[in-house]
Amino acid sequence: MRAGDELLGAVFNKDHRYVIPIFQRPYVWDEEENWIPLWDDIRKAAESAETQSEGGDDEDAQEYFLGALVTQHRSPIPRRTPTSMVIDGQQRMTTFQVFLAAARRVALEFGALHAADSFAALVRNRVSVDSDHPEDRLKVAPLAHDLRGFEWAVREPVDVSSPPNVGHKLVRASLWFEDAVRDWVKESSSASDRLDFLHFAVENRIKVVSIFLDARDDPQIIFEALNHRGVRLDAADLVKNLLFQMLERQGDHHLEHELLNDHWSVLDSGHWREEVTTGRIKRVRVDILLAYWLSAQRGEESSAEHLFEDFKRWMRASHARAADVIRDIRVYADTMDRLQRLPMSSPVAQALDRLDATKTTTPWPLMLFLHASSEIPEDQAVIGTLAIDSFLMRRAICRMTTKDYNRLFGTLLGAIRVGDVTRAGDLLVTGLASQTADSRIWPDDSAFISALMNSNLYNDLVRARLRTLLVGLENHLLTSRAEPTLPHRAASKALTIEHVMPVKWEENWSLPDGVPGAAIERRNNSIHRLGNLTLATQSLNSTLSNQAWSKKRHTLQTHSLARLTTGSILTFPDGVDNFTQDEWVSAWDEDRIGLRELALIRYALMAWPRPADQDADMIDLRAFQVEEASKVAEASRVAEATRVAGTRTRTDNPVHGDLLPLIVRGLVIPGDRLRHQKVRSGTEFHATVTGSGGLDTSAGHFRAPSPALSKLVGSSRNGWTDWTHVPTGKTLAELREMLRDSLRDGAQNDGEDDG
Repeated sequence: MRAGDELLGAVFNKDHRYVIPIFQRPYVWDEEENWIPLWDDIRKAAESAETQSEGGDDEDAQEYFLGALVTQHRSPIPRRTPTSMVIDGQQRMTTFQVFLAAARRVALEFGALHAADSFAALVRNRVSVDSDHPEDRLKVAPLAHDLRGFEWAVREPVDVSSPPNVGHKLVRASLWFEDAVRDWVKESSSASDRLDFLHFAVENRIKVVSIFLDARDDPQIIFEALNHRGVRLDAADLVKNLLFQMLERQGDHHLEHELLNDHWSVLDSGHWREEVTTGRIKRVRVDILLAYWLSAQRGEESSAEHLFEDFKRWMRASHARAADVIRDIRVYADTMDRLQRLPMSSPVAQALDRLDATKTTTPWPLMLFLHASSEIPEDQAVIGTLAIDSFLMRRAICRMTTKDYNRLFGTLLGAIRVGDVTRAGDLLVTGLASQTADSRIWPDDSAFISALMNSNLYNDLVRARLRTLLVGLENHLLTSRAEPTLPHRAASKALTIEHVMPVKWEENWSLPDGVPGAAIERRNNSIHRLGNLTLATQSLNSTLSNQAWSKKRHTLQTHSLARLTTGSILTFPDGVDNFTQDEWVSAWDEDRIGLRELALIRYALMAWPRPADQDADMIDLRAFQVEEASKVAEASRVAEATRVAGTRTRTDNPVHGDLLPLIVRGLVIPGDRLRHQKVRSGTEFHATVTGSGGLDTSAGHFRAPSPALSKLVGSSRNGWTDWTHVPTGKTLAELREMLRDSLRDGAQNDGEDDG
């Protein structure tokens, strides 16, 4: 390898052809980021030469460096123009040729013949008129993708043809540089002189750092290190370069055109090069695809931030053939496109829509593997996808942590790879169902039902998750008996969440005077329950507001098409047989909210089943609901007794806290202390369990463990796993699991007694 600075005139004055190799990306430079800065440097160099000619000192002449140019020697071919392969600097070199051709045309336009001839020598090689290779006249041989645009951009001045594609960046660059040079020339009293100074500056004041490689040098190392003043290389560009370089080393050079044209080229343009946001970071879509593909190969997460390093490491360790990798990446790209274009009537499309709505990306590598592998039957891919959907939905409703998903899905993918892939879906179901860690468990029906019966569901769930639940139920209710309607997208904001009985119920839904406090408390505990929530458009939601039931019912009957409304509010839902239709719609109260909640829970159990659990019809949901209500009543008595006894607690909170079931079962006692300690700093945080099932902390009163701890720590935390119950030394999650075990044991004993 040789390196040194070189005048731009020396680069282009000789008869030489610079070939852009097939693994490079197409032309991407644009006006703001690239053309303007480049022209500014060229213009300053020309104006400096102009000033010097008016009496300036030669020693003050300023030189301008335009970055690096890395070329690799190619063996000469008889009767052909000598060539080099451009390893880095192709965007800069291509742009400069477009500029020089534009300057030549402007020079002829102003009659500056000397300057025009001088510029011509920089954009044309001397090739005989009878040559069998007229393409050798061009100094730069671009990619096929850019060829027509480039040929028009460096056309002869006598060529008055229209551009092949006015939107191509090389065409736009040609027109832009013509305008820029023309406007600059007009500022001078002598166009010829100014254009001569422009040519002089190009040949004598502008330099590049030239790095010349011979055939034995590895161009990949240089390509990764250099990208001065260009558009930032995406990870996909580096991956592409690596793979197509490896083709040569692996003896597959003869395949490069087929692999580029038939497999990779689609990833260089169109929607694959559009930026999308993942988390807070914008990435081009092809980078995300490659991260998913690599994650599927490695069985562990590959982030877009470290994609290229991870990719290189994997290629070395796996000894994979670059040709096979390129083909497989295209299969994944086509699969990703196919999945994202599925109609919303497809259960798989609905599952993917829920991932999008909740910004969950960790299952994508596993899902792509299921649907991309030719060895996995379609029904097994669907089984696996719906199992993931159920797993995620149930954990979301149970407000369980997501922190271990990347390792979990990677482990499951690895297990499927070494197993019978023709049963991939069944293997995935078994793998998910066998998890026992709190961060990985697939909630059973009892846990799912308990979470859905949360009296404060509306406030406790992140809004995106709650909307996903309700939209999922709505789509589940779109049966073949209803008029044809496309399922809704959970990610869409077209539908908003509506409380049927309004939060401010006192205005138009007042209770009779003199009702006991328990009735008021029951109503407060019904407002944010699943049974009182539906979906409505934003305009309908605003219209409904706090309307009285008679008026709200009429508005819903007139405008609502949501099955959640028409099938379980305006008509009695499945499983309710103790009301006539007229009786059902005559009022909307706590009883109807409770009955509708049971119906929606049955739908949820069918929409997101967990294999090996009891069928929804086999579970006595009514008994479950009565038991949950009895816990609330018992906790109220406990809270009152605690207050009378003088125990430090908060009884002015009308909404019961999440620890209430633990108190009812005697696993936690009001006044018990909770503790959390940071691992590194050792800082401790404390809370006290109140009689209402909430937590008293130095930051205030909270009804749920996670918000309390998050407020104290200053970042999002899972209070169930991170709070330790001081008297027992167990986490709240462990105590909750003990509660579930006792409930299951009790249900089994009750069944035996009934028999």
